[in-house]
Amino acid sequence: MKKFRIFLLMAVLIAVLIPITASAGGVFYCSTSVSSGGSGTYGRPWACSTDDQLDYVIDDVICEDYYGGYLYRIFPDSYRYMVITWYNYVDCRVTYTADYAGYPPYSGVEVPTPYIIGAVALVGAGMLAAGLIWRKKRAVA
Repeated sequence: MKKFRIFLLMAVLIAVLIPITASAGGVFYCSTSVSSGGSGTYGRPWACSTDDQLDYVIDDVICEDYYGGYLYRIFPDSYRYMVITWYNYVDCRVTYTADYAGYPPYSGVEVPTPYIIGAVALVGAGMLAAGLIWRKKRAVA
């Protein structure tokens, strides 16, 4: 019965680490240093080095395919944050713009979620094993 409780406790602790919600694909990136292509992610931003490319990204991609979202336009030493709001099939526009120095948020080193979950589970299992060993040694003494 104790093993079942320990297993149940470990399952609950691991289940808490799994995200319940997934973020919708509403955060996009475009870069002024990219001349063409890209997928809209930080690693492969869309090209928006000219105003025509930026208009294409906003009107033809974000508005038509994703019905609005958040766009980070990355410059060499700063970035511009834009909120693109979709009202209906005719009206989709930039409703907020702000310029910031540095790099966009959450654009640092990305550690894959399975590695994080595995590391936390490994530390938890190690602490559980250490507790069981300590309990046995204490019971013997």
